[in-house]
Amino acid sequence: MSDSQAPSRPASWQYVPGGLLVLLALLGYYGPWIRQRAAGLAWNAYDLFDLLRFLPQIEAGALHVNLHTLRLPLLGLGVLLPLGLAAARPALRWSAAAVGACLSAATLPPYPQILTAWQTPGWNAVLWWGLGGIAGAGLMAGFGARLGRFRPWVALVWLAGTGLPALFTLRQLLPALTVLHHTPVGPGWGAWLYGVSWLGLLLGAGWRGIQVWR
Repeated sequence: MSDSQAPSRPASWQYVPGGLLVLLALLGYYGPWIRQRAAGLAWNAYDLFDLLRFLPQIEAGALHVNLHTLRLPLLGLGVLLPLGLAAARPALRWSAAAVGACLSAATLPPYPQILTAWQTPGWNAVLWWGLGGIAGAGLMAGFGARLGRFRPWVALVWLAGTGLPALFTLRQLLPALTVLHHTPVGPGWGAWLYGVSWLGLLLGAGWRGIQVWR
């Protein structure tokens, strides 16, 4: 195939807006998701998964909430990176896959729980989600470009499925934390930053999906 017939790759600068939104979403994820004057309540989404398992309302069964969803944003961003860069140059998309795999690996159970996580209730879902995210990052880097015009819509569905549950879980937790600490507890700036960045990524994927189908 001649150079004139070779498929053109998007210019690198076209990935900058999406990349910035991903960075902001990560900053928001690791920023405080709980707003309260006490410094001990400056928990991010990653911490909430470990700490709130012992919330009295959850232990007593009065509050039914899936804390696993608080780790989903990391999986979402980890697979989204190589998916969004699937048409980029190999060095760029495989670098994105390596970063995405690291984000997914961060959701795996800690040692030594990981050794028996596959058969331990409460940890098995976290294990399989994390391993699936690592595999998904590699698959998107290698085969994501084959999705063609469907790629933006796959990204949109993936973002919705990994971002919205975590925000909904936070909404469920706030009233219980307010009762526990006898003071109003609201979403912190990390939750707001993640939510706005996630919405920007979602709208961007939808806009690109509409553009490629015109």
